[in-house]
Amino acid sequence: MFYTAQTTSLREDHNQCRGGVLALKMVQVKVPLAALSGHSVQLECIFSLDGESLYAVKWYRGVDEFYRYVPAEEPHATVFGLNGIEVDLDESNANRLVLRSITAETAGRFRCEVSAEAPSFETVSGHADMTVVQLPQRGPVIAGGKPRYSVGDQVDLNCTSMRSSPATNLTWYINGEPAERHHLKFYPIVEDIDGLETSMLGLHFVIKTRHFRKGDLKFKCTATLAALYWQSNEASAEPDRPVHHQRSSSSEVYLDSHRTSTLASAALTVHFCVECDSR
Repeated sequence: MFYTAQTTSLREDHNQCRGGVLALKMVQVKVPLAALSGHSVQLECIFSLDGESLYAVKWYRGVDEFYRYVPAEEPHATVFGLNGIEVDLDESNANRLVLRSITAETAGRFRCEVSAEAPSFETVSGHADMTVVQLPQRGPVIAGGKPRYSVGDQVDLNCTSMRSSPATNLTWYINGEPAERHHLKFYPIVEDIDGLETSMLGLHFVIKTRHFRKGDLKFKCTATLAALYWQSNEASAEPDRPVHHQRSSSSEVYLDSHRTSTLASAALTVHFCVECDSR
């Protein structure tokens, strides 16, 4: 589910066909839709020779070739220098290409081209796009608010997610339900000099009686990035009486293309309780 693939066929001459059907076929080019900066990724070029002999497999990023596998040569594999590309030769072959320590420069359109030996000289190719994601170093931060709220009070909160690539998507929830769009204040993405981006989303609305029907008023902000990252920050306030304590929780999930792990993190600071009355 985290892969894209497109394939095309190139006919070199009219002798390629056997009864109008190409013998060499590109089955699939598999490239992660999004991958984490600093990690390794695996690209796959899946093809069918159907009785042909393989001449070469070539990988390109954009128009630049960076990897070639020719089984008749020794060594079989050759790497051509390209910014952001570090090939793991020990793990790569005719069907699999492993890139180590990827960076933002690694991203782009990857194309696999497969050629057959004489006499057919058939060539087929396929391509897919990959983006490289750099996660925030910390979870979303909620700022603003008061120690307690009453019906008729105005809520003015901001949620900020710092320095990622691309910017995270932020979502506000009120008592577990997504906030209505007219309660949101949208801010432009701020890009730092190094290309990392900071996103901010405001929450502004007037408290109604219904907001306290199930007890405390709960606010939650979540930050997501592609299918690789999810983190949230939550806080609650009590109605018409001092807030004896505040609750804040955070959780995050990272999804790799090969494994899923859940990490528990320390509670994030929520600036709700300025002076908590102990009564």
